Amino acid sequence: MKAKLFVTDMDGTLLNSQRQLTVGVKTAIRKAVDAGVIFTVATGRMHVSALPYVKELGLDFPIITYNGALIKSVSGEELFSSYLDEEIVKSLLKYAQERHLHIQLYNDDKLYFREESPEAAFYQQAAGVKGQAVGDRLYEYVHKVPKMLIVADTPQNADVLVQDIGARFAGKVEALKSTDVYIELIKPGINKASAIARLTELYNIPKEAVLAIGDSNNDITMIKAAQYGVAMGNANETVKKVAKYQVADCNHDGIAEAIQRFCLE
Repeated sequence: MKAKLFVTDMDGTLLNSQRQLTVGVKTAIRKAVDAGVIFTVATGRMHVSALPYVKELGLDFPIITYNGALIKSVSGEELFSSYLDEEIVKSLLKYAQERHLHIQLYNDDKLYFREESPEAAFYQQAAGVKGQAVGDRLYEYVHKVPKMLIVADTPQNADVLVQDIGARFAGKVEALKSTDVYIELIKPGINKASAIARLTELYNIPKEAVLAIGDSNNDITMIKAAQYGVAMGNANETVKKVAKYQVADCNHDGIAEAIQRFCLE
């Protein structure tokens, strides 16, 4: 059975290392859609951050954002949302402040953090969004938070923080890395795989016809759950080990290769 639902991560997968959609990838996606494939994106990004790239494809489909906590179409229809408990958000803010960590939260698809910093500047530039430094007013935005994010100073410290947060907040929050230094903080049970399951019900697509492709740890749940679980050539070794298939890296149109192999051939 060919893949009928194609779900791709964004950074390091759909986008190349310059955060661009290549001509080859855009052409392949159009061919897949013309062949009846349902194409969608699953990303840790904010909806507003993912939207410009999706609009560049000229398609209107549900976008999975905040690692599965929000599913919203290009045209603005909200299909699903899930938020962290407000007390947990407050506890995580305190945890980060005590350790002098850069932490940010998202409320109403807007970005908030305590103060301007190199980490904040780096994230805003990468995501293409402008956040707000609000100091202690950060506690005013703890409602309807789909996820939070900590930017560590080194990959090694990020690994330590993932383990520590996982132990301290077990059953209340899940911590995982989306890049070497980005630590995503989300509600347990909310992930890219759970979001895809909702889309398979919406479109009445059998699980055997789902393809999921990515490169980072926050892609593992969907890659393991999909019949066609695909790792990019630039994926980390953990992702490559759980994936059933591997394609070229993001600078050599790995997405186009996956479409040709699993959707069109």
